[in-house]
Amino acid sequence: MRIIEHPEQDHITPDTEFDSELKIAIKTQLQEVLDPCSCITDNPIDLVDLGIIDDITVDEQTGQARIDILLTSQRCMYVIDITDEIKERVESLEGIEEAEVHQVTSGKVWTAERMSEQQQRERRERFQERVEAADITPYAERSD
Repeated sequence: MRIIEHPEQDHITPDTEFDSELKIAIKTQLQEVLDPCSCITDNPIDLVDLGIIDDITVDEQTGQARIDILLTSQRCMYVIDITDEIKERVESLEGIEEAEVHQVTSGKVWTAERMSEQQQRERRERFQERVEAADITPYAERSD
């Protein structure tokens, strides 16, 4: 098995592979946590596909896990709900005694490029469908 801790991205993606069974299990649990805002828009996206999971670290001796998240907005009203669900899911794993969730505040900014390629493609398709349904031209055309 080829081990890739962080393939060319600076965050966890659906393609990120780990050499730790616990990290694999944690990532799998995080893929079950849906972004509350995306659920409101009827296009639910999990936290890994959305690109919110910045890093996963585990001390396998103590069972301590740390999940770093980069929110789409520093004003996220659901940060407590997201944090609680991450903790609950990760702490349910055998081998994890405690999970801490830390919000990245290093100056990084979430952008749509952090989303998985599939989610970026689906987002563009939804946009195009809305444009066509509204019968509008989303970009100004140049006139000579």
